[in-house]
Amino acid sequence: MNIIVKKMKIKNLAAMLLPLLLLASCNRGLSGEGSVQFSLENQSGVIDIETKSSVGDFTTLPTAADFSITVEDASGNQTVVSDLSAPISLPSGDYTATASYGTLTDEGFDKPCFSGSTTFTVKGGESSTVSIRVSLASCIVKMAFTDNFRNYYPDYNLTVTTGNGSVISFPRSETRACFMDAYQFSLSGTLVNQAGVSTVIPTKEFKNLQSATCYTLKMDASNIGSNIITISFNDTVVDVTVGEVDINE
Repeated sequence: MNIIVKKMKIKNLAAMLLPLLLLASCNRGLSGEGSVQFSLENQSGVIDIETKSSVGDFTTLPTAADFSITVEDASGNQTVVSDLSAPISLPSGDYTATASYGTLTDEGFDKPCFSGSTTFTVKGGESSTVSIRVSLASCIVKMAFTDNFRNYYPDYNLTVTTGNGSVISFPRSETRACFMDAYQFSLSGTLVNQAGVSTVIPTKEFKNLQSATCYTLKMDASNIGSNIITISFNDTVVDVTVGEVDINE
């Protein structure tokens, strides 16, 4: 009889301890610190209506070490990751990791801006790797010219002014594409024809730009001798009347 009672007491004690053991196990996962290491997945492709392009076609791509990574917890506290190759310890909880390279307001040649973010959870005593997908946050603008345009205007200097106020010059010798905030820009410039007469391009505005997109401004002078040039902006074509200017003024 005593043996049966003792067995019942042991079973009851085990039943009472089991929830406590489970709770302790859960608490170990919800408290303490966990180890996290970060990696970057670079999406370098861009939308180009003419060709399939990559950011690497227009500038040197940044390496993982060039990126700045910031980790923010649910309360807004931030931690800067100084070494991407080394894991860091974080208290258990939910986080957002943001990786960035460059800024959208720093515009011009060889100035791409990449960014990306992801959410993740840290559990005490566990190690994990968090991958952050980054892509081009700025857009790309490049110039193209037909043979007729280059023949009729042997010299020119075009100017792009971005929505942020950056002024980017495209003289005849410039072949690079520029990076800018995916917002809007205006085009103006001066052309010099075969007779040495200078003409100005009235300011034209281009809006509704998209990030990770390459835009081509193509210039044509199809009617030789006229004061009309054609500007193609991807799938939009406009005729522009240029006006003569006195270069001696």
